[in-house]
Amino acid sequence: MNESMKERFRLQTTGAALPLIAVGIGINLIMGELTAVARIPLYLDSVGTIFIGASCGMYAAMVCGLMSNIAAGIIFNPAMIFFAPVSIVVGACAGYFASKNGFSSLPKVIAFCLLQGIITALVSAPISAFVFGGITLGGTDFLVLYFRAIGESVQKSVLYQGLASDPIDKCVSYVLVYFILKQIPDSLRNRFPQSTVR
Repeated sequence: MNESMKERFRLQTTGAALPLIAVGIGINLIMGELTAVARIPLYLDSVGTIFIGASCGMYAAMVCGLMSNIAAGIIFNPAMIFFAPVSIVVGACAGYFASKNGFSSLPKVIAFCLLQGIITALVSAPISAFVFGGITLGGTDFLVLYFRAIGESVQKSVLYQGLASDPIDKCVSYVLVYFILKQIPDSLRNRFPQSTVR
């Protein structure tokens, strides 16, 4: 990590960013657990991470994603710890997207979140298949079971499940964050380490 990266990391993970990161972790835990309990075929456990990417930047979002998965693994489902790399990737993508003024319009948000969903599916599928055999006690397990029932391998079933549900999940998550950001007054949003919506 070069000096400029170290400085950005420090700015995004200290001071005013710390309480925002804590809020992001809380949002992730609440949303993720609600969807798991309700057996909704989505995750919504990265809404907080995406919000932090938009308001604080890439490094803060990566920290938020990592800490969210560790906390979720300790409190709710140990499997979540293994998916920490997925949350780190989500944070990196959300922060990068925000740095390019991606949250400035709804069409941009929708276009990017579809791409983000595909990336997420590709990263998470090997973890789900090889560590858990495709079953993680989440709301999307029934999709894996469906693909298995029609004769697909574990690896393909998990990948198809991800490609079916992750783009939708990320679209819902990104659009939620977009509208949340729109409701925050400019006077407050301009104090975020990374201001993204006008």
